[in-house]
Amino acid sequence: MRIAVCDDNPIDRGIVCSLLEQVFANDEALAETSLEAYDNGLVLLDEVRDGEWFDVILLDIYMQGHLGIDVAHRLRAIGYDGAIVFLTATSDFAIDGYEVSAAGYIVKPATVERLTEVLGRVNKVMREKSYSVRQRSALKRIPLAEISFIESSNNKCILHRSNGEAYNIYKRLDKIEEELAGDDRFLRCAQSFIVNMDYISQVDKSFYLTTGDIVLIRQRSLKAIQQTYYNYISRKSPGGKK
Repeated sequence: MRIAVCDDNPIDRGIVCSLLEQVFANDEALAETSLEAYDNGLVLLDEVRDGEWFDVILLDIYMQGHLGIDVAHRLRAIGYDGAIVFLTATSDFAIDGYEVSAAGYIVKPATVERLTEVLGRVNKVMREKSYSVRQRSALKRIPLAEISFIESSNNKCILHRSNGEAYNIYKRLDKIEEELAGDDRFLRCAQSFIVNMDYISQVDKSFYLTTGDIVLIRQRSLKAIQQTYYNYISRKSPGGKK
């Protein structure tokens, strides 16, 4: 997880960052979290616009020259869909937070307990909705809904994203299958393939995807795998059993 803290008060910013370091040290699920600090919301905004990514942004509500809520609106306007958590001395802006889908509020002075609670909740939601891929020294979270298929290739696997991007994963496909086991849209359809059934447009002896890709089906289990797909789309259709 990558976290940004934006607060123009150096004392408050330092306190929050220090508390976050304690949270990371105490919570194994957050052990690999990295932290960046900003004293200006517009600088943060520019960096996100230029491609910098943070899973969570902690924004002070009251900053000199501009409000954190305004920065949040601008972040959403440029497509940032990570979690936004407000640091605030008052709950006056709680209603405004709904407009930017705020993940929470931390009333100053922040505490380790409150930060742990909020980040734990955010991390749980992120794990349920995304898959983490290590890219060099950072972790990138790919929304599950954007994974079209995953294939095994030599000593690695390749995760294919619906926008055409591909990511190398140095794990066995069996391990990835275990990690995705709680989401019924993913189907292990061959020794070397896991497919997201939401992307299937046609079924024959292979799966044809809306992305233009073709995913192989294990031929000795062809009928059973096809039936698994038919059962899935039946559950998703109006009136289908969930």
